[in-house]
Amino acid sequence: MADLKAEEYKTFEGIKHSRGDGTEFWYARELAPVLDYAKWENFSNLKPVIIFLRSGK
Repeated sequence: MADLKAEEYKTFEGIKHSRGDGTEFWYARELAPVLDYAKWENFSNLKPVIIFLRSGK
């Protein structure tokens, strides 16, 4: 997230959720408008990206 501006970072942090084990996640319905998606259902196209991010590479 180093390329994000301070305001963008705050937006992502503001909708971030954490599990008991410390892992962080975002709900698609909350993240969609931040990424300018009209519908959260359009996130199905992001599955390869999510897999990549989970890999930690």
